[in-house]
Amino acid sequence: MYKLFNRFQPLFSSHILLYHATYRNIPINMEKGLHNVDPETLYKQIHWFKNYFDIVSVDTLFNTKSNKVGKLAVTFDDAYDSVFLEALPVLETLNVPCTIYLNGVTITEKPLWRDKIRYIINSDLVEDFLKFDEKFFNEKKIITSNFYTQTKSFECNSKEIDTVLDKYFQWKKISPERMRFTLRDASKLKSHPLISYGNHTYNHYVMSSLSKEEQEIEIIENEKLINQLNIKNSKVFSIPFGSASDFNKDTIELLKKYNYEAFLYSENKINLLPLNNKIKDRSFSLLSGERYMAKSSYNSFQKHLFKLDIKALMSKFMFKNSM
Repeated sequence: MYKLFNRFQPLFSSHILLYHATYRNIPINMEKGLHNVDPETLYKQIHWFKNYFDIVSVDTLFNTKSNKVGKLAVTFDDAYDSVFLEALPVLETLNVPCTIYLNGVTITEKPLWRDKIRYIINSDLVEDFLKFDEKFFNEKKIITSNFYTQTKSFECNSKEIDTVLDKYFQWKKISPERMRFTLRDASKLKSHPLISYGNHTYNHYVMSSLSKEEQEIEIIENEKLINQLNIKNSKVFSIPFGSASDFNKDTIELLKKYNYEAFLYSENKINLLPLNNKIKDRSFSLLSGERYMAKSSYNSFQKHLFKLDIKALMSKFMFKNSM
């Protein structure tokens, strides 16, 4: 039933797909917590969408003045090396455009801080890490059971946590190279007809956990880096983590200051209404779009899509009845 129902989606929705890693074999010490869709499953998913949707770049999706229902954009956050090695051949085979969102720190300096967190979890070092700076983690209310989620809470300054991570790995004499899985060589970010590159902040910190000054540094330092690379740039900004609590009015003010045309949520939703200049985020008066993370298997992907459809239709029905 859900497969049949999903075929009617182009009649009432537009979609923005979110992928991260696309490894055929997930690297050691990254198995838990890494969003990964292997290249074979990626092909099946995109091929299915191509049969029913008009796949365009995320900037085209926002800029198209006509009805956007039935359109879909493909995005990748964090620029894992697998995207270039294993996902790009799939996209080239299907002739599908995408936008890859970059974090400057991984290209120029060190691992993504969330990969450090995943490394600690997969290496069974959580308790050891919490004892390393017990006072700090007690103040942040970070314990073993909530470690993954609380470390990315807006209540905890991401920059501070990242600093403790670096001190811990230095103390343990664990090389940062053991957790570097995002693309580190900017020379590989060559111009490609199917790829545009977007701003995902320099360090991928939770924006609402930072001061406005810190947020501005995250945006402009990454923008400077992208502008130096002679690649096709997106004017749609990807909010790290992507929920409503992960950014604030300071974030949106800065995006408008630096002339971004729209921003992306990642709240596991579809866009039931077409995106156009009349559909704006009511709180921030800036164009926005919802994304959802593709599931790691084809069957779970289809079922998940069906659930998103039902949830969206029910929300629309309840909203109309409450007016």
